[in-house]
Amino acid sequence: MRISACFTVMALLFILPVRADGLADNVPVNVRRVPALGVEVSANDRKELESRLESLEVGISNLKQQAKRDPKITDLLPDVQIYTKAVRDALIYREFFAAKDVTKAKTLLKEGQARVDALLAGQAPWTTQTGLVVRGYVSKIDGSVQPY
Repeated sequence: MRISACFTVMALLFILPVRADGLADNVPVNVRRVPALGVEVSANDRKELESRLESLEVGISNLKQQAKRDPKITDLLPDVQIYTKAVRDALIYREFFAAKDVTKAKTLLKEGQARVDALLAGQAPWTTQTGLVVRGYVSKIDGSVQPY
């Protein structure tokens, strides 16, 4: 009993000096943005990404229609939707941190489109791949699509 009391006192001594900035923490203009704003995406790249996003979303809409006849598609739809979410969120929240990230986004949209095309053809080759394979699921907490 004496050892646990001593441990508790020591732990409190180490914790007490750690404190917040006080009321300044609650002023929105003083809050440090995490992550910091990324690089500005050029108008041409933005237009191309938005166009590819739109095409991919049309494909997802077609898959949703097909899912009414084939429930397997419903289970695999998040595996496609994660790509649109990743790129759209990066555009909205300025989360491209280097010029090469725009190239990566274009690659992600190509992969998403390939998955749409495969599902529309009744295939899902990524479900049998080994190694690192990006998949998606729908969060039970807020209904958002999340990668895993």
